[in-house]
Amino acid sequence: MKLSRWWRWCHSWALVLCAILRHRVVDSATNQDDVNGLLALQDAWNAQNILQWTGNDPCGLQWPHIVCNDANPRRVIFLAVSGLSLTGTLPEDVGLLTALETLDLSQNELTGKLPPQLGKLVNLHNLRLQSNKFTGSIPPELGNLEQLQYMYLTSNRLQGPIPHEIGRLKNLYWFDIAGNGLQGELPYSSDGKNQMNVGLDNLTATRHFHFNNNSLEGSIPSAICHPDMALIHMLFDSNQMSGVIPDGIEQCLNLTILKLDHNKFSGTVPASVGKLVNLTELHLNSNQLTGELPDLTNLTKLNVLGLSDNQYAPSEFPAWMTSLVSLTDMQMDRANLEGPVPKTFFELPSLAAVNFDNNEVNGTLDLSTSKPSLLFLSLRNNNIGSTSLGNFDQELHLEGNPVCNTSAFANSQVCTQVPAALSQSYQSSTNCTNQCSMNSIPNPIDCSCAIPYKCHFTYRAPSFTTLSDRNHLKVFVNTVATNLNMSEMQIMVPEAFFNDQNQLFVSAWLFPNGTEIWIPEDVVRISSAAGNIFPPMFGPPMFQAEPYPFEWPTSTRGSGLNTGAKIGIGVGAVVIGLIVLGACIFAFVQKYHADKARSSRETYPASWGSGKTDSGGGLKLKGARWFSFAELKKATNNFNESNEIGSGGYGKVYRGELVTKEKIAIKRAEQRSMQGAVEFKNEIELLSRVHHRNVGGLVGFCFEQGEQMLIYDYMENGTLRDALYGYSGIKLDWRQRLHIALGTAQGLAYLHDLASPPIIHRDIKSSNILLDGKLNAKVADFGLSKIGPNDGKTHVTTQVKGTVGYLDPEYYLTQQLTEKSDVYSYGVVLLEMLTARQPIEHGTYIVREVKALLDKGGIAALRSILDPKLQHESMLEVQKFVKIAMHCTEESALCRPTMSEVVKEFEEFNAQELAEGGSTRSSKMFDGRTSMNKRQLSDSDYTAYSSKNSSRDSSFHDSAGFA
Repeated sequence: MKLSRWWRWCHSWALVLCAILRHRVVDSATNQDDVNGLLALQDAWNAQNILQWTGNDPCGLQWPHIVCNDANPRRVIFLAVSGLSLTGTLPEDVGLLTALETLDLSQNELTGKLPPQLGKLVNLHNLRLQSNKFTGSIPPELGNLEQLQYMYLTSNRLQGPIPHEIGRLKNLYWFDIAGNGLQGELPYSSDGKNQMNVGLDNLTATRHFHFNNNSLEGSIPSAICHPDMALIHMLFDSNQMSGVIPDGIEQCLNLTILKLDHNKFSGTVPASVGKLVNLTELHLNSNQLTGELPDLTNLTKLNVLGLSDNQYAPSEFPAWMTSLVSLTDMQMDRANLEGPVPKTFFELPSLAAVNFDNNEVNGTLDLSTSKPSLLFLSLRNNNIGSTSLGNFDQELHLEGNPVCNTSAFANSQVCTQVPAALSQSYQSSTNCTNQCSMNSIPNPIDCSCAIPYKCHFTYRAPSFTTLSDRNHLKVFVNTVATNLNMSEMQIMVPEAFFNDQNQLFVSAWLFPNGTEIWIPEDVVRISSAAGNIFPPMFGPPMFQAEPYPFEWPTSTRGSGLNTGAKIGIGVGAVVIGLIVLGACIFAFVQKYHADKARSSRETYPASWGSGKTDSGGGLKLKGARWFSFAELKKATNNFNESNEIGSGGYGKVYRGELVTKEKIAIKRAEQRSMQGAVEFKNEIELLSRVHHRNVGGLVGFCFEQGEQMLIYDYMENGTLRDALYGYSGIKLDWRQRLHIALGTAQGLAYLHDLASPPIIHRDIKSSNILLDGKLNAKVADFGLSKIGPNDGKTHVTTQVKGTVGYLDPEYYLTQQLTEKSDVYSYGVVLLEMLTARQPIEHGTYIVREVKALLDKGGIAALRSILDPKLQHESMLEVQKFVKIAMHCTEESALCRPTMSEVVKEFEEFNAQELAEGGSTRSSKMFDGRTSMNKRQLSDSDYTAYSSKNSSRDSSFHDSAGFA
């Protein structure tokens, strides 16, 4: 009998055997506590039809919405059922799932109290219970979760105080309890109210205190601000807090957003607030503050200032207002201001929206020097007698001023008491006119009737205060589409407005593509990810979604067989197994040797389809090899966490060592980010054609056992991003940065001009530039790449994808992709290398900021934003570098150089550098460095959680990051 016949015969009988033995063999595959815990959850939620959990082996049968580890027996480490409209309570049996690292029950209708048994989940990194209807208090037992990094209890009905025990969570990064009914004072270690002497002041790793929209009382304890605190967000707004703002608040040195508005704070604003030099937003509206306005001269990064509706002493416009060079939005309604508005105030370069309503402003309103950025100005109910508007033609409100009684403004809209439009909407152009029934709505994509997933975002600290600029909603739609891997045509914004707490409310309808209704798996994915979407300038969101009308299948759990029948089947199965065993062993051994021989000959799968469908034939590779899953498992010690060197939107990256001692980097896709087989094959074929010293080389791939992995050369020094921000311990000097800039340019020039066919990378950023042991740069991660235009075409029309901050604005607006789009992104990277700042930081875009500084003070003005490591470099050399960067980031693609021209510029630059100063590359540049350190979260990063979420950096802007 031939091998193929042996194998088919064995395989057929094995399937029969597996079916018969299913209930006997699999019982031992998953830890029994985990089985019992999951089944208890399903029963408590009455969700057999929803969850479709059948049998008694969650890991072996791959139950939906869970992920297991490779222990023996296997343990459940990830459970996410977000957005499935689950009802019922959270039972105590959840405490059986002690290996859980992520628990996501968000966006459901769960009720009842949070069980203390949650405190038994000691391996938990992510706890996401937001947007349910949980009641009662926060269990003190949550203080046992010392591995916890993210705690979301947002938008429930919780009451009572914040437990002191939360102060034991030494690894907590994000603490969000907003939108509940929590009461009491903020706990701190020395308040004498707990025996453990812990409180909020012990959370030294926490960046985010999001406590808004509760009923918290008392004052802000001085104790929670001390030099060891890492806080960047303090959102205490919309509570019942009182007392004075403590002087010690200046000890929270890293604060970027301070929101104390809509409380009962009294007394004067302490001068120490003016020492929080990293603030981008300061909100003190709607309190009972008195005295003089604070001196904020030093807050040069401030974008938004809200001082409205307090009881300040009467004052003229303070001189410090004109020093707020980053200011975009100011709210000073009912601030007791007197006198004219200084003409110089409107010269602030980024000013966009100003509200001076209900004050005693008088004299002439002079807007002759205002900038084009000013879109909204309101001075209702003041004493302005005349105006000089110059070229200002944007939204202006002057009703209630004497000037409205003059002939100049007779019947003018400027003086008409017409309510301003409170709400805006946004959608891509569509001509749908058909009528749909029930929950269906015309889908903007093709006008077919579909049921959208209706989401509601409340952005708590946007760095703008008006929707006069409709580009804000366009940025929102683009960011949502990028993060959820959707087309902008699938997204409609029926309503967006600022509520009475100065929070931005945005409704979004997300339409399925090609079907009438979303499937549950897609809703779980969208619901889990949507709460992490931070469009530039929008700030942290609270996310809620309306229940989705799924079409649930019917099913029942269990086989329906009695015990005697099961025993009989089991005995019979053993007999059959003995008959089949001999044949199986022979065929298996033969197949093993055949597979091994195939691997050694570097042959590849002939079919990439599912089932019997062939999807494109075998691979056509040049120099890349096929790896078995077992081979990579051995190379990484079973994908041990100690070999994990990064994570991104695609999945995780592991260091590995082959039996040949060759070191490799393995990019392992997670289930939620896998491509289709054809797309995966196409990416492999594309990468296998790329061979250049400055382009990350593809060593091989793995496509078996439900895995998609790409294997690359191991790069000892990690990413350029890690090096710039100090994550890897490398200190890049000036000449090393020039060397990296040149290498990156050479890699891109090869892709554009010499690769066949030409390749547009489409996601150039510092985290996609890798550094080898000699700091040679290699362009990496081609997950978003496109074949360049051919047949005489000048561009490729395609959906906009990439990373916000690096995106070519012309490509963003026209959807026309060219090589010049990579040039623009490369220019942003050059500015990042120069400043060691992210492209969008504290609401400021690096390209715009550099241009503004150059216009204001020439190259000398850039000294203020240079990376401190470069402060002593010659500004003449810096000027050459900046000139190339600004040339690359011209708004018009036609004005940008080609990458070949950039290479020539840097080759001349480097040659001149070496001729003038010689090579000064330090042999000590690796001192104190741990190779390829796992990256920690930066201030503005938020890692979208995965099946095993860690604190490694994966920027919430990344769309396909390979770290």
